[in-house]
Amino acid sequence: MLSVNSGDAASFLVSAMNSTNSSLVKNLQSLATGSRINRAGNDIAGKNIVQGLITQSRGYSQANENIGDGISMLDTSDAALGSIQEDLQRVRELTVQGQNGTLSSQEKDAIQNEINSRVENINNISKNSTFNGINLLKPSSDISVQSGANYGEQTTVIKAADTVNDTGVNIDVAATTVGSLGANSSFALSDLNIGGSLGSYSGNTIATASPLSSLDQMIDNVSRMRSELGASRNSLDSTMDYNDNYNTSLQAAKSQIGDANIGSVISRLMSDRTALQMQAKAFGMVNNSQQTAFNLISGTGGR
Repeated sequence: MLSVNSGDAASFLVSAMNSTNSSLVKNLQSLATGSRINRAGNDIAGKNIVQGLITQSRGYSQANENIGDGISMLDTSDAALGSIQEDLQRVRELTVQGQNGTLSSQEKDAIQNEINSRVENINNISKNSTFNGINLLKPSSDISVQSGANYGEQTTVIKAADTVNDTGVNIDVAATTVGSLGANSSFALSDLNIGGSLGSYSGNTIATASPLSSLDQMIDNVSRMRSELGASRNSLDSTMDYNDNYNTSLQAAKSQIGDANIGSVISRLMSDRTALQMQAKAFGMVNNSQQTAFNLISGTGGR
């Protein structure tokens, strides 16, 4: 029906064009970002899920960086203990030599001098082996890393000396306490004296009785400490692998929920463009219809 009152048709077309344009903008955003959810209004529940997955994923990524720091710390500790163990082996070798009854007092003093130098080196390594300012060989408390994305997901990498269970790390040349270098030994390393006129590293001038078995124990104590560090490192390696695998699953879930299906987006985009073009043509036809009605009225009135 030809009518000058085409407001209903025009309003309908305007509404349809607005809706199509909104869909077009949404699809363009998805195409530009690769994301299906660019605003909370796109999918409220999906947006919350995706944010939760992002939180966990970034947490596990940072946890693996923490683990990398922990592994570096353990490697530094093990290298220091390896040097100490080498010095202890040399001390034992020199002690075997010092037990020989054919040595003169001067020769024993020369041997004692090298023993004292080795003990001093062990003491220096113990004091100076640090990681970011944290002492590694005489820690005052357990050293842990945040190895997971959530509260409580921590791994102890270096234990302080446990004076009950003989575990942990404590390189103290003057100690014989449980958990220390001298645990289960009859003397402290700093007191080792092979019987010359030169005193021990600590100044002890009394010859140490039966020193070899205690030196063997000290070497074993360092081996025990190194094995604990090795176990901690293996644990961190395993945790890192788990974090990587879990993070991969989180990323896949986030992609499944939040990423746009580009093929579908392009298809909808083309459909929106076609619909918008058709709506624009229809809107033009409505305007033409109104103009035709006005022209007829105008022509009638003129006659």
